[in-house]
Parts: sequence; C-alpha cells; structure tokens
Amino acid sequence: MPLSIASDEEVLTAAGELVALGAEAPAIVLADALVRSGLLAISIPSDFDGADVSNGLIAEAVSKIAEVQPAAAGALVHHYRALELVRNAGSEEQRRSIYAHVASGERLSAAGPSDQGTPRYVPDGIGFKLTDALEAACLGEPDWFAILAQNEVEASSLLLVQRGCTETHVVRTGEPALYRLGEAHVPADSVLVLNRDALLLARSLGTILQAAIVLGEKRRQLAGNLCMWRDGRASSDRPWDERIGRFQVEIETLAALIDRASTALDLAQVNSTPAGIAVVVRLATTIEIAFPSEGTRGTGHLLAELGRMLFTD
Repeated sequence: MPLSIASDEEVLTAAGELVALGAEAPAIVLADALVRSGLLAISIPSDFDGADVSNGLIAEAVSKIAEVQPAAAGALVHHYRALELVRNAGSEEQRRSIYAHVASGERLSAAGPSDQGTPRYVPDGIGFKLTDALEAACLGEPDWFAILAQNEVEASSLLLVQRGCTETHVVRTGEPALYRLGEAHVPADSVLVLNRDALLLARSLGTILQAAIVLGEKRRQLAGNLCMWRDGRASSDRPWDERIGRFQVEIETLAALIDRASTALDLAQVNSTPAGIAVVVRLATTIEIAFPSEGTRGTGHLLAELGRMLFTD
C-alpha cells in the first residue's frame, strides 16, 4: 500500500528513499517503489482530500530523484502532467474517480501519436474508440494511459485508458521502455472534456518538471567534475575551474527560474485569471529557451512566441 504523505519533509524523505535504491535499480523495482512511496498522490487538490503540495516542492523532489534515477524522475513528470490535465478537465465526479485510483497507488503516463497528427476518437457503442495507434515511453507499464485526442469536430479531450483495455506491444526495451497501443475502447466516463486553460497549464508544469530533471542531472555532473578535480584526474590542458564555475551558474539560474515558475503556477491553480496564466506560460517558455531539452519546440520559434507574449501584455 502507498504511504500517506502530508508534509513537505515527508515528500523529500520519500524522494530520498527512492534515491537510496541506487542508480542500478531495475525498472520493475523503481516502478514498485514509486507506488509505495506515496509520491504519486501529492499533487491531488485539497478539495479532493489530497495533500496538494506546492509545485516548487514537487520540482525539488523530481530534481533530487533525477540526480540518481532519471527514468524514475521522468515517470513522475509524465504522471504529474497527466494529473494537471485531470485537475482542469471533466466533471467533479470524473476527477474524484481518477484521484481515488491515484491515491491507491495507480500511475498515469502520457501517450502520443506514433506518427504525425493528433489521435482521434469516435463513438463506439456506449463509449468511444481511439482510431489511431499510439506510443508511450514508460518506466514499466503504467496503470492508465492519459491521451489527448480530438473528436469528429476537432474538440480536444483527455482520454484515460486503463491498462488491459487495449493491446500493448513493446517497441523498445530499456528505461523507459516504449510501448505501442492498439485501438482502444474508452468508456464515456473516462473521456474528460478539457477546460480552456488545461493545455497551457499542463504544458507549463511539464516544462517546469522537465527542467527539474535537467537541474538534477547538472548537479550530478557538477559533483562528478568536482570529484575528478579534487582527485587530480582532471586533464591539465583544460580549464576545469571555468567548467565547474559554468555548471554552478547554470544550476543557480535554472533553480531560480524553476522557483519563479512554480510559484506562478501555484497562484494560477488557485485563481486561474488570464493574467496569471500568461505569467506562467511566459516563465515556462523562458525556461525552454534558456535550457532547451530534447522535446523543446525550437528556440527560434519560442523566442518569437515569447516576444508576442510581451507585446500583447
């Protein structure tokens, strides 16, 4: 059974226990540890009896785990981003249902189209059917696949597909593994209509938490470089002091951006005003530009997008 986490100290303790498993822990061990840790439920809103911890604390926990176990940290990012969509979608009854599953230790993961284009869903009996093949990169197979899809009139919804309700095939082994999902029947109560700002908030949270993974990796790299330098294993023909200094500047800058964006997102989740949403998106876009990751949408495109945001403020 998962632990019940209620305080900031317990969140960081749970993250530390995952780290203690070591960098060589296999995926099945990490996935089981995530369930037992209680971390899966910490972002559930207080209105639904959740801890609703701050986004800054979630980012701190993700960063701490990423220093040793990037795959486990990535699994948490997928899970929290899906839960952010749930927070801003569907009816109260639908949200309460999925939150109850998460509180019991069930994990969500985001799935995307295997080719270009947005997945589609169409009526199928008393529910709906996904018409496209999907792929999901997961640390072990999750309990739910969270899928953004469009209906026949191109309105987007969040579809929650429970494990076992569709055929899954392993496309690539590793940590994370890549799964391909076949066509799936989705019950009507597992289709959540998105609120206006759902995509913006979820994307911003994903950017913040992905940056937290980068922060953890940079801290690990800095520690490794310091160890080499102190042990005299650093090459004498390279400016190692400059390299280490640059790492520290990047770490401090990224940590500050994460903190600002997390605080802005906390406020927007409580009071979702257009101005508050704009601040969150602007800070998240700044993070994407300053510290681009593999999934970044292109720095030039983002710079233009940021400029338009400032122009319209």
